[in-house]
Amino acid sequence: MEKIYHIDGLKCQGCADNVTKRFSELKKVDDVKVDLDKKEVTITGNPSKWSLKRALKGTNYELGAEI
Repeated sequence: MEKIYHIDGLKCQGCADNVTKRFSELKKVDDVKVDLDKKEVTITGNPSKWSLKRALKGTNYELGAEI
């Protein structure tokens, strides 16, 4: 299953790498691709939206709406 979400707060490649790392560590996530220009993340797998939001807790990033 593949889902695309908007990510608020992405500004640079370091931000994208940080988001990729945090999401990749979650169970049920098979692959993560961040599109910095569109400020979107594509997640392959079946994580809950709650777990994705929690993975960004304490960062400057916020999981937005599913696209």
